[in-house]
Amino acid sequence: MKIIEITPITPASQNIRGTSAIQYHLLVHRPKDVEVEIYSFNNNHLSDDKIKEVEQELSSKIHIISQPKWIDVVLKLHLLFVRVFLKYPIFNYIKLSQNIVDEIMGKQPDGIWIYGQDTSRITRQFPNVPRVHTLPDSEALYYYRMLGQRFVFIDWKSYLRNAIMYPKYTRMEHNYPVGKDIHYHLVGDADVRFLRNNNTAIDAHFLRHPHYDISEPKKQIKFSQPKIKLLIAGQYNLYMKQSADELVDAMCGDVAKQLSNHYAITILGKGWENIVSRLQNEGYEVNHIRFADDYIEEIKKHDIQLTPIAIGTGTKGKVLDALANGLLVIGTYYALENIAVESGESCIEYHSAEDAINALLDIPANISKYEQMAELGRQAVLTEHNRAKASDALLYFFENKPYYNGEL
Repeated sequence: MKIIEITPITPASQNIRGTSAIQYHLLVHRPKDVEVEIYSFNNNHLSDDKIKEVEQELSSKIHIISQPKWIDVVLKLHLLFVRVFLKYPIFNYIKLSQNIVDEIMGKQPDGIWIYGQDTSRITRQFPNVPRVHTLPDSEALYYYRMLGQRFVFIDWKSYLRNAIMYPKYTRMEHNYPVGKDIHYHLVGDADVRFLRNNNTAIDAHFLRHPHYDISEPKKQIKFSQPKIKLLIAGQYNLYMKQSADELVDAMCGDVAKQLSNHYAITILGKGWENIVSRLQNEGYEVNHIRFADDYIEEIKKHDIQLTPIAIGTGTKGKVLDALANGLLVIGTYYALENIAVESGESCIEYHSAEDAINALLDIPANISKYEQMAELGRQAVLTEHNRAKASDALLYFFENKPYYNGEL
């Protein structure tokens, strides 16, 4: 089978200035008889050396192509007013030149794989060819959820942006091309339902997100002593700020002495300086790492990942990374949605900061219980989010078979 992928961002083993990793991990363990060539706008600006490295790792040729010049002008000159009055998001206006279309069709591909929410005009350029469009989640759902968050209303600029972008993405998804040879692939169950409600004729399906890298040999799951190593990973931004602030508030005061006796905290990511100072002032041992050269090797040094994600859609790659590498994950609904784990069995989902604190207080008294929970979380992700299995499920759609039910 020969597949041509068309993507705005070049695949890479980790997310580099965009969601580049999911593409990589859907390809890296594909069957050996599946040939893939990649046409990328390289909007995540991978260097020539990095592109060559990815080509070797994926056994795929990567062609770098240019997007329309008028879009570059709008972006470089920050012509916001142009974007505001466009009916659709600006990147939804991107199409391939006819020369590129002819070049691709001249290779007689068995299917076209299109990546990214905004690339539906490219999908239309290949009629009568099996097409799979990986979104990977619904951007309209993201803005819908954002408009339900109180922190959005506090900042009028944030509210205005979300209020403008929500109808643009809703219109775009409503007008996605449909047909018997066009399949849509998402890594969020709620995303699929939201998309189907918006576009009732669409053939859209939820498949498990592949986990990213695991470190070999696998770590032995045995919580550290005398203090359990607790990790918070990710940037302190709108995705985490509200829930992180609520959690830190709950960690301060009378409970701080109990928790600080049992936990050493590492925060991995940018923007956490004030939070680090506040926790240190409460008596916690806190290490702040702004960037890790080897992310997987860094996270595996820890026992528990605390993930206070306030908003989002799809599946969170950093949560998969933690579970696959043997960390117990304590997270919000948005942190754990669409992942094949069960709260109380293979993870801990909390619904309030107090729930999270109660879990943190219980863990030191029942360490073996929670070590077993971490092991079950690891096995669930390695099995259900297996990269080869995810790749097989995606390729299944190119054969235009009936709905994939998850059984391979």
